[in-house]
This record gives sequence, C-alpha cells and structure tokens, in this order.
Amino acid sequence: MKRYHTAALVALALAGQDVAAEIDVHKVDLAAVDGCIANAMTLEQSPLSCIDAAHTPCLEISAETPNVTTLCFKQAQDQWSHGIARHMEVLSQEAPKEIVAIARIEVKYDLLASLLQCDRMDELAALRGTANEERLKQKTRCRATASGLAFARMVWRSPMRQE
Repeated sequence: MKRYHTAALVALALAGQDVAAEIDVHKVDLAAVDGCIANAMTLEQSPLSCIDAAHTPCLEISAETPNVTTLCFKQAQDQWSHGIARHMEVLSQEAPKEIVAIARIEVKYDLLASLLQCDRMDELAALRGTANEERLKQKTRCRATASGLAFARMVWRSPMRQE
C-alpha cells in the first residue's frame, strides 16, 4: 500500500502546482454534512447522499489523473476521521460515559466492516487485472466513503449535534 501512496505523491510532484492547488482546495465541509444528515433524518432518508455530495469535487477531477483523485479522496478520508474525533470529543464532554463507550464501539466496528469490504473489492479488482493506479483510486475512494459513512452513522445515532 505504501508503494501506491509513494507513486501518487511522485505523480503529484511531477504534475506541478496547478494540480496541487486543485486538490488542496477541496475540504469536506463537516458542518454542511451535519446539516445534510439532520435534513435526511427529518425526511427519514439515507445520509449516503450527504457523503456522496461531499465527495463530488474528487469525482470531478480528470480521469487522466487518477493519482490526483486518489489524493483528493485521501484528504477526504482524513477529514472524516477528524470529524469523527471532534464529534467523539464533544460526546465525551456532554454524554454519560456509557453512551461514549457505546459510540466508540459502534464507530470502530462500522468502520472496520466497511474497510473490510474495501479490501474485498480491491482483491477482486486485482483478480480482474485492474491497473494498480485505478485500484488505488478505487480503494481510496472506498475508504473515504467508509469513513464518511462512519461519521454519518455516528451523527445519526448521537443525541449530540456536530458544531
């Protein structure tokens, strides 16, 4: 896996500053996602569309630069992780210890289950002979989505709202 990330970083360095600026601009707006999740709850709909909408900038990157797309999804995954940590911190300050413990367990296993599916899809792609760059892009997108869904489920289940 590290070899793929190294290749992506080298490709980004070679692509120049314009590409770096393109992906640095994309930040997941956790407050907007939280609002989207609240709206989905009100409408009794799935929050998946909120995660998909947050990933739209990554999907709009040219297919000719899969390494840039990969880095964009990696940024998104990192931001989801930050959102989970921030929400857990708020929950820890405001909720009973038992609720916090349950939330930690739920997030951990939601994420692990989804990441396991990402690995399964990657192994199937390898079996089909999918190119390494494309596999890495798909796996990173899957991991970002897994993290986003773990965030959404945490917010969905939690009595505490994201600030």
